[in-house]
Amino acid sequence: MSSPIDAAQKALRRAGLARAASWLAAALGAGLVVAFLLQAGLFSMFAPKPQAPPPSAKPDRITATQSTVSGVDNQKQPYEVKARFGWQDDATPSLVHLEEPQGVFQRAEGTQYTIRADRGRYDTSVKALDLDGNVVLEQNERFTARMARANVLVEEKKLVSDTPVTVTFSSGSVSANGMQITDDGERILFLNGVRARFEAPQAEGDVKP
Repeated sequence: MSSPIDAAQKALRRAGLARAASWLAAALGAGLVVAFLLQAGLFSMFAPKPQAPPPSAKPDRITATQSTVSGVDNQKQPYEVKARFGWQDDATPSLVHLEEPQGVFQRAEGTQYTIRADRGRYDTSVKALDLDGNVVLEQNERFTARMARANVLVEEKKLVSDTPVTVTFSSGSVSANGMQITDDGERILFLNGVRARFEAPQAEGDVKP
């Protein structure tokens, strides 16, 4: 005759076997359901589908790489405005947006100078170039001017900037809160809060052997 302990152990084993059987039956049932859904093609509704490339945001926008505009200024000197990339403005057809623009101009006596920036806009109707971001104006060894923004009237070769500017010459530098260049580059006017620093030429008597 079995003891109460033996009877309890047998009951626990039967209960464990019953739970295992129920879990196995549930798993088999779930497997059958999954198999049915796969055969019915219902999972294809939730499977990720390959995405087509997005359409162009502006399919009718006029764009160009290595954009270049050239012409002749009021003094019959050639000029060129080019950019790494450009596109026509959606609202103003005469306005062209430029990435990494660069303008090349020539003075009447033949000296060339360049101006470049991170971004720009060129208005073909008035031939005006608005530059923005790291604007650098260079004229050979004469000077280098750096500013945040500038406006250039191309045919007049007139530059105006209302942002802080630093101009470096061979003999020193000038800082101001604005600058204007006119008269074919002959006249440079510094605006507001001008600070200049130049190196005085060394006298011959101060030179030591």
